[in-house]
Amino acid sequence: MQTQKTGAIHQIWRFDPAYTTVEFSVRNLWYTVRGRFRTLEGSIVLDETDMGRSSVVARISARSIDTGNKRRDAHLQSADFFDADNFPDIEFRSTKVARGKDRDSLDLEGDLTFKGKTKTIALAVNEMDRSRSPRGEEFVYYSATTELDRIDLGIKYGRGVIGRKVKVTINVQAFA
Repeated sequence: MQTQKTGAIHQIWRFDPAYTTVEFSVRNLWYTVRGRFRTLEGSIVLDETDMGRSSVVARISARSIDTGNKRRDAHLQSADFFDADNFPDIEFRSTKVARGKDRDSLDLEGDLTFKGKTKTIALAVNEMDRSRSPRGEEFVYYSATTELDRIDLGIKYGRGVIGRKVKVTINVQAFA
């Protein structure tokens, strides 16, 4: 879908939830815990003539956390961590999109709302590919990384046992 805004063409891309992943890892005292979120939605408004007019919005269900351990997942959904009963969604809204250091990279800043509090974060984004399916559908692919400080996000449980830094990798496949 294309929309005309102030002389620029904006292409709207929707995340394909079957092929979009949000994965994380955090050090525990003896090992690294890895997980992902199974339910998310989002969109990209892309203005390739002026990247500063582009934007990203994403919503992740806190209840969809999956670390491969049901007991741990239930604990992560509790008030000690995500408090999914009171804050069912984690949201991201970009505030700045700019070309990165090379032609295939973007610098993305935005507001992450987690447990009712909003914090500005930065993501390093790589444009991976653009393709068409045999039926003519067009897709774009991006990979983004960031490192979050869980204490800054209000997750204080497990200090000294659970690492402070959470590495996040987001792989997006989106369709027009």
